[in-house]
Amino acid sequence: MTFSVLLTLTCKDPDARRRLQAVLSPDNEGGPRSLKLKATGAGSILKFRVGADSLQTAVSTALAILRDVSLFEEVWLLSHGDDAKVRG
Repeated sequence: MTFSVLLTLTCKDPDARRRLQAVLSPDNEGGPRSLKLKATGAGSILKFRVGADSLQTAVSTALAILRDVSLFEEVWLLSHGDDAKVRG
């Protein structure tokens, strides 16, 4: 049995999506052999597909990506000051 998780993120704009994708892409190496990660982006939408042989690996990887996204968002907000806004 295999498990998959699809995360769809809507960024502020295409530039923010490209920056987030660039930040997260280097971390997609060195995982378990059964782990499959794919990131695709278009416009302001970034999608991560996580596939694994175990549910625990798929879910924990998706949660790790979400933690990294949250950290990126905090840094983005701090670095852009009053002009930064987060979509609800």
